[in-house]
Amino acid sequence: MSRARGGGLVSLLVALVAVAACGGGGGSSASTPSSSTKELVVVNTGGDWGACQRKSFFDPFTAKTGIKVIDGPFLTDGQIKAMVQSKQYNVDVVYPSANLALPSAGKNSLEPIDYKVVNKGELAAGTYTTYGTSIDIYAWAMGYRTDKFGGQTPKTWADFFDTKKFPGKRAMPGDNDVPAVLYAALLADGVAPDKLIPLDVNRALKKLGTIKSSIVWYATGSQGQDLLKSGEVAMGQEYANRVTSLRDAGSPVDISWDGQVVAGDLMGVPKGDPNVTAAMQFIAFVTSKDVNGTFSFCAAGAPSNVKSTPNPKIANDLPTTHLNQTHVVETSEALAEYVAAHLDTITTSFNNWRSS
Repeated sequence: MSRARGGGLVSLLVALVAVAACGGGGGSSASTPSSSTKELVVVNTGGDWGACQRKSFFDPFTAKTGIKVIDGPFLTDGQIKAMVQSKQYNVDVVYPSANLALPSAGKNSLEPIDYKVVNKGELAAGTYTTYGTSIDIYAWAMGYRTDKFGGQTPKTWADFFDTKKFPGKRAMPGDNDVPAVLYAALLADGVAPDKLIPLDVNRALKKLGTIKSSIVWYATGSQGQDLLKSGEVAMGQEYANRVTSLRDAGSPVDISWDGQVVAGDLMGVPKGDPNVTAAMQFIAFVTSKDVNGTFSFCAAGAPSNVKSTPNPKIANDLPTTHLNQTHVVETSEALAEYVAAHLDTITTSFNNWRSS
């Protein structure tokens, strides 16, 4: 599940990927509407996020192409598959999980993104797959209390695991985001982001064992945020925007971007959808450099298009501003496929270690 939909992030953390195949970096043809499409149904999750989608993406697309955008319901991966099998299409642009957007899973359920229409040459690494393209970027990063360490500032995952230099409890998302926890441990142990395959689970668990008694596990992003806000933990592996929102509200917390794991909200098109041409035009439009950044003026989402201009008031709090950090995890498609194939074994090993 993606952040916009409020669920767990394991699929996004293990599978937001760069794709070498699927065409070149062509430009958007969104200004030329499909010859027959008059309406396009696009998932809108409602609330402030949904209102921002309409203001930034839906209405401007209609103004440019004449194609009316209708709010559609969120569909689970299972519902997307059922719709494709029945050929009863009620949503043209969906939010697939990143696992469904992988080549091994998406070929029977999603249309390949037409990267002759969607300009992937302007998209950040780790924000597009064979069957899905991210409309925004967010990240996991290290949040820490500024009132706990006598003026010292933790900067890396190695610091996170150094409880002598930086004493206190650590919050980690151990229930639904096991791969993210293992990534942090391996980065702390000196593994480079591009050397995570094969995922050395035993090495990661050994590193986690060095701070096991200091870890407070949490199941949801809000729980992790509360642990940091209350001071129960001195540091946490957190959604970046939750840390910055605490800081802006007056809590003594701050964020380190070194080792951030980049993720995003994928859009895709159901396989066989009759409005596939217009759907690709829509995805090209919302990820274009002139449009993509407008979303950050009404929601805390960083643009996936690296050439777009985000809201300058929040630019320094967006993951895209910090992609030049040393240990940023922009996961490859190979890593995504590897973790997806071994997720049951990885999770079992982690749970056995955690309960031991």
